[in-house]
Amino acid sequence: MIKQLSLVRFHPLFWVMAGAAVFTGFFYDILLLFLIIFLHELGHAFAALHFSWRIKKIELLPFGGMMETEEHGNRPIIEEVIVAIAGPFVHLPLIALSFLLLPASFWHVSDHTLFIYYNLTLLCFNMLPVWPLDGGKLLFCWYTSRLPYYWAQKKMWWTSCFILSGLTIILFLCYPLHLQAWCLLLFFIVIHYTEWRQQPYSFFRFLMEKATMDDQASSKAFINKQMSWHNRPVDAAKYIGKNKVTSFFIIENGQTLPESYILEAIVKKRRGLVTFIDLLSE
Repeated sequence: MIKQLSLVRFHPLFWVMAGAAVFTGFFYDILLLFLIIFLHELGHAFAALHFSWRIKKIELLPFGGMMETEEHGNRPIIEEVIVAIAGPFVHLPLIALSFLLLPASFWHVSDHTLFIYYNLTLLCFNMLPVWPLDGGKLLFCWYTSRLPYYWAQKKMWWTSCFILSGLTIILFLCYPLHLQAWCLLLFFIVIHYTEWRQQPYSFFRFLMEKATMDDQASSKAFINKQMSWHNRPVDAAKYIGKNKVTSFFIIENGQTLPESYILEAIVKKRRGLVTFIDLLSE
């Protein structure tokens, strides 16, 4: 874990916010807030390391934190759920610890009140079903357990945008002058735009990693999908899901193509845009 601490990064705006806190007299408040955020991200990191995930970095942002890993959607869903929920779970023992420290001379009621407020705020905020918050990741796990990965991506993005739009309306009606909330909203808009642009690449990374896995030996979920030989491997790949194996039945000639054939055509042969009839005749 000591090695993983070297992966902690601070977003440039973090230092801007810290500097503003020093000049406005809120340095203690910001220090307490970011201590909680750091412990929250360590909760994710501990869970990820337990499952031998490859962590790229842990970045502290002005409004929270984010752990980036090398995993691309092919880990068991239960692992992803545990890693996602490990961060919010950290707030519960922190809240309990604050109550236990109340009799101590160094922990005042004002410290306790502020500490509880920050923990509850971060807990509730992170459980919102908005990407890339922990609630959004849990919702994505639910989608991927029921839908092919490609369509789970799309549905998660649209769901997140819909909820974010609702929160924007609430913000406009109830807190129109809340500058920090508007900055946070702008941050999420940028995140969603970036995610929309990156979806094709993240889907291809999912296919690349799945091509190296032996799901045939471990998966108990097998799905059959009918395709025309005028379709292409990239069309078939949209029906490939995680933790399950899909086979493709070609209607015209009655041939069944395994998922591994589709992945090999796309990832290894780079023939994903060729129709099945041309691919099978090669």
